[in-house]
Amino acid sequence: MKKNVKKILIALGFDERPEDVLGKAIEVADHIKAKIYILHVISELPKLDFYFDTYRLWEDFRESAVKESGEILNGYLSRYRTEYPDMEAIVEVGEPSAKVLEKADELDVDLIIMGHHVRKGLNHMLHLNTCEHVVRYSKRPVLSFHVED
Repeated sequence: MKKNVKKILIALGFDERPEDVLGKAIEVADHIKAKIYILHVISELPKLDFYFDTYRLWEDFRESAVKESGEILNGYLSRYRTEYPDMEAIVEVGEPSAKVLEKADELDVDLIIMGHHVRKGLNHMLHLNTCEHVVRYSKRPVLSFHVED
């Protein structure tokens, strides 16, 4: 691990109490004075699952989802911008864990921070856990915060 953490990628899911995760992550970043990239990934739906006309509706929805997600992220950033100005919001479309890993490499971050739901039993098997996948396959350190349901 690099000794000096200069860039942090915060992977922020809107279903995982984003205010809590973001607040804790910014606290960490503030202690080490790192640049923050905040990433939200909108899951892409495979084209095979749709008839052509329906997929066009998804494409329209996706565009508005990206725009709205950017507005939501910028809203979160505006709450912290005065005390921590070195932040950048990023919205991507794709498979969440793959996009987090890809962005971490592209931005050459030193640390990934994300929220983590702990699910058990059938619920755990049915829900893909982005955080577990990122921890398993990341070349970089990952800090995860437990998120209450």
